[in-house]
Amino acid sequence: MAIGGEHHQANGWAKQALEHLARDGLPPLPENYAVYFYYYAGTNPNLKMSMDLLFQQNGSLTQDQCKDLYVTHLGLETERKVLKEANAAMEAEVSKVMSVIDTATSGTQQFGKTLDNFSGKLSTSNSLEQIRETVTKVASETRVIAKQNDRLQTQLAQTNEQLSEMRFNLDAVHRESQIDPLTEVGNRKFFGVELARAMGEATDSGAPLTLLVIDIDHFKKFNDSHGHIIGDQVLRLVARTLVENLKGRDVIARYGGEEFVILLPQTKVVDAEKVANQLRSNLGTKQIRRRSTNETLGVVTISIGATEYCPEEDAESFIARADHALYQAKQTGRNKVVSELVSPEQAAEIKLRNTPT
Repeated sequence: MAIGGEHHQANGWAKQALEHLARDGLPPLPENYAVYFYYYAGTNPNLKMSMDLLFQQNGSLTQDQCKDLYVTHLGLETERKVLKEANAAMEAEVSKVMSVIDTATSGTQQFGKTLDNFSGKLSTSNSLEQIRETVTKVASETRVIAKQNDRLQTQLAQTNEQLSEMRFNLDAVHRESQIDPLTEVGNRKFFGVELARAMGEATDSGAPLTLLVIDIDHFKKFNDSHGHIIGDQVLRLVARTLVENLKGRDVIARYGGEEFVILLPQTKVVDAEKVANQLRSNLGTKQIRRRSTNETLGVVTISIGATEYCPEEDAESFIARADHALYQAKQTGRNKVVSELVSPEQAAEIKLRNTPT
């Protein structure tokens, strides 16, 4: 395709993105624009599939959904770019150090030859003047070597400081890429990594693993009635309550919008149901207040679906079963926990379905 054609096509995607943002009532922030632009560009199939699903369900995207889509599907590109730039900077620093070391090594070899020569001259020289000249040359060579070593020491110190700063920045980028900025729990990317790890450990050890999928009841109505600031306050309250009532090995993440997920390693589903009900009860004791007026807005309730991992099951099936249990909880009155128990026959079927042929 000609360059002019590519520009024309990109302009078309940009126009469609801005128009769609306006229809969905979202501000044209860079992150929002990027999500819609790549949706129309079609270059990120996972992003397009996720957005199509949300459009089919709701007709439009919320700001939270747009933010989650950016972090999940486009935020990784930013992280990869940072990592690539950091690697290039590290290689440049190492190259500088190696260059200085090469120079110092060359100078040291030359100094060794000078000392050998000096030793030979001392053993054969009968002239005081010759000895004086030789000593003067060795002293000069020694000063050169000392300066080279000083430069090397300075360069190594500077490089160590720069590499330490780079490592700190990379760690910060890595942490930020896996943390939901609003609730400060893990994000969907973090959950994906932890889920794969936990499933692997459960398969290897034979220990149980249970997944809880949590949805805030009537969150959209609450958000629409009291505003996004109160809605954000609710999300933070739920996240904080979940964190405060979990153990150190448990994993919590914001899965998207008003939905959270929790992994409970070494926990059978019957025990996880007790944990889930305790979380639900603890949250029910907390009042939501409008901070500006101290007005009480009520309590927040949650519905929870729980299911236990079947060995060799894939992640999609595991999540889908927990999601189905959550659906049952919402359909039968909300503010409750529903567990999906798997019979031995179902477990065998799941294993067969997910075993490579």
